[in-house]
Amino acid sequence: MHKVLSGSLFSILVSVLLFTGCSKEFSYENSQQAQAVVATGSIMDSLGNCLVTSSSGNYYNGVALLGDSNYVQLTIDVFSVGSYNIQTSLVNGFQFAGSGNFSDTGTQQVILRASGTPAQIQPTSFQVSYDGNTCGFVVNVQDSTGHGANGGGGIASDTVGLNQWQFNEGAHLYTGTIQSATFTNLIGSNLIMAGYTSSGTDTAFGLSFEFSGSSLDTGNFNTLLAGNSFTLNVASGPSAGNIIFASNATSSQIMSLVISSYNASTQVVNGSFSGTAYDFTGNSVQISNGLFKATVN
Repeated sequence: MHKVLSGSLFSILVSVLLFTGCSKEFSYENSQQAQAVVATGSIMDSLGNCLVTSSSGNYYNGVALLGDSNYVQLTIDVFSVGSYNIQTSLVNGFQFAGSGNFSDTGTQQVILRASGTPAQIQPTSFQVSYDGNTCGFVVNVQDSTGHGANGGGGIASDTVGLNQWQFNEGAHLYTGTIQSATFTNLIGSNLIMAGYTSSGTDTAFGLSFEFSGSSLDTGNFNTLLAGNSFTLNVASGPSAGNIIFASNATSSQIMSLVISSYNASTQVVNGSFSGTAYDFTGNSVQISNGLFKATVN
């Protein structure tokens, strides 16, 4: 009887040890899984404005995109560390995506690389969502044939003279002069252009750009972000006000503004603009073939 009891105790002891070992292994595996948490954060600031998004590379219809040179850089305010996986929808034949891990909180930069082949020659709008916030950006798809306006993709910047601008609103061509192009670096870095139509000084033209860095540089901008805008307005008289305009206050209408070149020695800046704006009645209008060339003060 004593020997049988001792054997039973031995069996119970072995079972307890095996259970304890299994419990420890199960706990370790659970802790490994718990580490694979998803990061939290926001792509908006405390006032609800979208944080800076900038795009890189050239985009041409019918030309496959390379993720190394075609991408957007997204700014995220990270609240808690962990993994992220961000992807836009497929629009006009291409999209953007990126994944990885945040090891620190605060302001972080994320690269979303492009894939696919742009189909149509047009400003292409994307929506990007992260942790319940949604912002947008615009990528301008250019004409791969190089035919410019006759092919539907815009006119080369050197077809406008110095300190001049032009654009089409539907079939209507607007042209004019740029009276000033001023770059400031006081509270943020901004380039503001102002001028008039060729018909006189009663109708004013304006473009504004806000830079993420401290210097004037080339790049793609859009009116969803504060500091970037496009306006054509009557300066005085009973009909004073905006004729055509787009800014971050008109978030459903998006204009793509592009600085294609800047010569620091001559201080000449070239660029283009296109997209969707509002007219004075509140209706949407299409802006195409917008060009500017100016000497920066």
